[in-house]
Amino acid sequence: MDRRPQHIPVLKTIGQFYDTFQIGTAPNDSFTIMRMEDQPKGKLLYMPLFRGNFFRLVFCKTPGIRFLLPDQIVDTSSNCLYFAYPGKIESWQRIEVIYGFICCFTPEFAGIDLLRPSFEKEFPFLTAESDSLISLTKDETNTLSKIAEAMLEEMNASRPDKFDMLKHLLHTYLIQIRRMYYKKVSTKSALQLNHAAIVGRFRKTINDYFMQLASGSVNERPSVSTISSLMNLNASYLNTVVKQHVGLTASSFIHEKTILEAKSYLMHTDLQVAEISYRLQFLDVPYFTRFFKKMTGLTPGAFRNEAIKKFLPHLS
Repeated sequence: MDRRPQHIPVLKTIGQFYDTFQIGTAPNDSFTIMRMEDQPKGKLLYMPLFRGNFFRLVFCKTPGIRFLLPDQIVDTSSNCLYFAYPGKIESWQRIEVIYGFICCFTPEFAGIDLLRPSFEKEFPFLTAESDSLISLTKDETNTLSKIAEAMLEEMNASRPDKFDMLKHLLHTYLIQIRRMYYKKVSTKSALQLNHAAIVGRFRKTINDYFMQLASGSVNERPSVSTISSLMNLNASYLNTVVKQHVGLTASSFIHEKTILEAKSYLMHTDLQVAEISYRLQFLDVPYFTRFFKKMTGLTPGAFRNEAIKKFLPHLS
């Protein structure tokens, strides 16, 4: 029996993530860390599609996780690090027993402001433009392991100031990861960082808007004028910044995001094409089908059939 959900849930708290993944009870909703090999045997081997409202760092010492993202498959290897940020659409399959650590934390706990102009420079691996997975050297693995063990020991202690220490250790963890990540990227100018912050707000506003679409809070498809108005920016200026930063017009970016949402529904739910069209606020099914085929080269039905064969072979 196919157990794919009928919607894309938003897990607003770390506790909801623990409950859904069936890995026990989260100690709190601000920060958690646990060894993956210590997770209970009853945990889900297939995590249905979801969005989280927090950051997650999955530090794998051994392979065995297949992340099923809307437009790609990402397989872990020995000594690698996977990144998830608030609003990211994802699901995964566990292929075998995994050794490593999973760390969840809210922006507030880490003192992170996603809209700050320097955010992309400070935490490039926690943005939508980052690679979802990076490989680690043996030395890098050892460095992160020591910090992760220290965080785990502190979290399980009963010291009155343990959260102060956890914030300090998490900050150290993030700085070390940044050093590792920056080995493969170049620094950016102040103007580029400012544009990156605007694009970050643009992405977040679009993500929030699509979440509202899914919940029925809004009843029209997003447009450049709608999004720019929500951001209190001139639509022409927003379009210029987005085009310079990501190589797409703001309108094209919204279209790509719409297709990403449609693909997610087609891959991970049993909703009929008509219902998906309705949820994404298209005027009618034929229009949605034409739009989807123009953007992808396939009809929604054909994409779903291909995606099930390619992305979900173990669930067929």
